[in-house]
Order: sequence, then C-alpha cells, then structure tokens
Amino acid sequence: MTNLDPAAFSHLYQEELYVFSNPVLVILPKPWERYGRAEQMLLEKILTSVKIDPDSVQIVVQSTVQLETLKIFSPSRVLIFGCDISDDVPFYKETAAQGFTVIRAEDLGLLDEQKKKNLWLTLRQVFGV
Repeated sequence: MTNLDPAAFSHLYQEELYVFSNPVLVILPKPWERYGRAEQMLLEKILTSVKIDPDSVQIVVQSTVQLETLKIFSPSRVLIFGCDISDDVPFYKETAAQGFTVIRAEDLGLLDEQKKKNLWLTLRQVFGV
C-alpha cells in the first residue's frame, strides 16, 4: 500500500459537477408516515392544485425552522406546515427570504375551510395559477 499525500486530493475535482435546485421544499413538523391518509391526500391536493407533482418535492421534517439553514436545499419556494419559525414569517402570506419564497401555514390536520382558502389565495399568487 502506498502512502498518499492528503494535500494531493485538494487538487482533484475542483469544479462542481452537479448543482441541483429544488423548485419546492415542504417542511413538516413530523414524519410523513405519522400523518393520516386524509392529511397526506390534502398535501397532494395542495401541490397538484398549483401544478406541482407531489413526487417532485422534497419533504424535510423539522419542528423548528431557521430559514437560513434551508439555503442548502436551493429551493425556489418553501411551504412550511405547522413548524415553529425563528424568523418573522406571517401565516398565509408570501414572504421573500434568503433568496426564496416562503409560505407558512398550520399543520395539515389543523387546516379548516377558512385557512385552506387563505392558503389557496396565497398559493395562486405565488405559483401564478
């Protein structure tokens, strides 16, 4: 076995080979499996209503969110359901932060008809539907 100089590795592959952007990032306070079928279907309906394939979004589970930490996912839009947020993000309003757009709503099981309407109005504006 040969001894390799670790400094030699710093010169290999200096360019970024792949940069993936995430069009939509969904933040939930608990794992997807812990949501009932009705809540899962609601999220799927929300996404398809704005012409987003539910299979194309990335779901992140965090009970508390710091928007700055979401930059690593390179999102263009972030939907936050039921999470505490360290930043000042109002419910059901389009908020620009950290280079992406954020929409905050209550957790999926807590969305009544009025909250769904408020969410829909904001989603229509943000996604141009």
